[in-house]
Amino acid sequence: MSNRKRLKLPKEGSREERILKTHYSTASKEQLSEWTNKYNFRRVCDFQWAVFRTLGLRRIKAPKKTKEDIHQKELVVELPAVNFRKVNINFGAGDSREQTVVVLASDGHAGKITRSYNKIVYRDRMEKMFDSIIKITTAHRQMYPIKNIRILNLGDNIQGENPYQGSKIGSVEMGARDQVKYIAAPRWNDFLGSLTQHFETVEMECFPGNHGHDKLAPETSSYDLLLYDVLEAGIGRYREVKIGIHDEFADIINIEGFRFFCFHGDGIPCQQGVPFFALDKKLKSWYMQYGGFDYAVGGHFHKRHHDEISSKLEYFMCSTLVSDDEWALKKLGISSNPSQWILGVHPRYGVTWRYALSVDDKFLPKSDNK
Repeated sequence: MSNRKRLKLPKEGSREERILKTHYSTASKEQLSEWTNKYNFRRVCDFQWAVFRTLGLRRIKAPKKTKEDIHQKELVVELPAVNFRKVNINFGAGDSREQTVVVLASDGHAGKITRSYNKIVYRDRMEKMFDSIIKITTAHRQMYPIKNIRILNLGDNIQGENPYQGSKIGSVEMGARDQVKYIAAPRWNDFLGSLTQHFETVEMECFPGNHGHDKLAPETSSYDLLLYDVLEAGIGRYREVKIGIHDEFADIINIEGFRFFCFHGDGIPCQQGVPFFALDKKLKSWYMQYGGFDYAVGGHFHKRHHDEISSKLEYFMCSTLVSDDEWALKKLGISSNPSQWILGVHPRYGVTWRYALSVDDKFLPKSDNK
């Protein structure tokens, strides 16, 4: 007791002694300094020596910091508080100007036969395309008015009878003239006429493809152009329907003030089954030749594709109505997925929405959810 008294430590068995024994080994430097002053020691080291001699307590050294500890400490960042935005959606408010629906149609190949395609399937897919257009348009009409529809028909509506283009015996339903008369014309006639029930104006801009005329015949002999002439003479007489026929391989169509460069695409070569390198080069050349345009649309390759050629030019490649097409398998190495495109064009913003236009539910993705 005399030694404890001389060293001025807490009384044996006291509450202060219990606190000292409990916290001494891990106490901070500030706590040690406080105890040193409290128990009248001159220096901290004198206090620590007294505690060791009297109570047998030692300090526990803090482990050295590793590189991982230092790195982890550097990763701790004080983030600012989150300010949650409140959003009030008011359909019809803001810039709700009327938009125009644009349908890209290409490569129907009426009269072609594959293991999953014939004139009946052609009819059903045309009807499904019509239903899809109306459903999408109806949904968007909840936000802004849509009164007009523009169809950019990019060619190859007719399979033809050219054996160099796959039109051999057993691969076509009938001759080229009958393909126009009995398959394509009736379907397009119903398609355009039915659209007049849902739109104030229906306009179709028509371009020839590479099918539908003989290999040695001039391009003006195209059965695509014959189909367009038949439609112009028939359904085109209706006040609500306008048929624009373009004999040249490409032309620019103005839609809501935006320039759409339309062409079929058969003049673009493929390298190892891929047309995109040559397509990129061609579009940039045409862009300069035609004084610039905002969008380019084409078909021919039976593959739905969209690309941003530059910051000022977007390209839409249209697919086909045909499935299990040997031409696409040989040329591109893929089996075509039948679909088309539908776009919404705003008078200020251009193309504001775009959808792959379903023409057959069998080719939609399947969900595991029942």
